[in-house]
Amino acid sequence: EIQCKHKDIHLHFEVSQSFPSVIHSDKDRLGQIIINLLSNALKFTTVGGITLSICEGEEEGTATFSVKDTGIGIKSGSLKNLFTEFGTLDDDNQEILNPQGVGLGLMISNKIVMMLGSSDSMKVKSEVSKGTEFYFTIPIIQNDSLHVLANYEPDSYIPKKQLTRKLTPLDKPCSCKRVLSIDDNDYNQMVAGRMLEKMGFEVIKAFNGKDALEIVENPTKYNCSLCQDPDCTYFNMIITDLHMPIMNGIDFCKQ
Repeated sequence: EIQCKHKDIHLHFEVSQSFPSVIHSDKDRLGQIIINLLSNALKFTTVGGITLSICEGEEEGTATFSVKDTGIGIKSGSLKNLFTEFGTLDDDNQEILNPQGVGLGLMISNKIVMMLGSSDSMKVKSEVSKGTEFYFTIPIIQNDSLHVLANYEPDSYIPKKQLTRKLTPLDKPCSCKRVLSIDDNDYNQMVAGRMLEKMGFEVIKAFNGKDALEIVENPTKYNCSLCQDPDCTYFNMIITDLHMPIMNGIDFCKQ
């Protein structure tokens, strides 16, 4: 909501009057999907607004969730690539949407929709210059799929070919175990943050290169303190996205 106000666009939340006040589902995974869809909508909407709506599904015991924006939209021929890993878009807005492809967010969200017990995959409707709507339907009663999610790990959806490169440890890591994560996508920040925190790291977040520079130059303002190691530089590691507003990852690294 704060980010919408910053961009001067509205955020609406609509729930049908007959929708139950309490539903049974996996709130963490459901929230993960919605955050990803809202983050994408926010990223590509500059005029108008975003609407999150919830209503009963066509089948009894199901609910339909929808995120609709008034953003730049996507050509119909490119919609089929949205749910593939790092798929590219045959679209005039490719450079705006993501010059490196669509990434993993929508593919992961679609898989979680299926794991939540949906009988169908996530759907999308879009019109260039008018906006996009993503929507999905899931059961809202307890079922066996919820037990499967109890053992979910964030990296279990990352394609194995992306994990073949082994990371080498730092030459002289200090003991503060702090990471600066720079990404303008809330969903990416959430997944990376959970993985790093599970490994014992403290995660400091920045949403563009300019904010990250401010944190690096004035770490104590952000509750970052030196550990007892004489070689401590406040951060063991900095992870940055490349394409961000205000200042991108490349310009951040140069500075």
